[in-house]
Amino acid sequence: MTDHELIANLHRRMDSQDKMLLEIRDKINAHIVDGDSIRPALDELVTLWKGSKLLIPILAGAAAMIWAVIAWADKHVRL
Repeated sequence: MTDHELIANLHRRMDSQDKMLLEIRDKINAHIVDGDSIRPALDELVTLWKGSKLLIPILAGAAAMIWAVIAWADKHVRL
């Protein structure tokens, strides 16, 4: 293979890499634009998730308290 053929091959590969890099850049830019449009909904979802982490222990505590009242009433209240 001559030097001219090697250089031509190298240029062809560089051109294909440039096209691939441009496609990647375009996809990243589109992703950023899409991300900006869904950011409010995503922030709300994160807030709900954080709130549910707090809500679960509160509900579990309330359920345990209700169970304790039922168990106490079963032993102490005769109908």
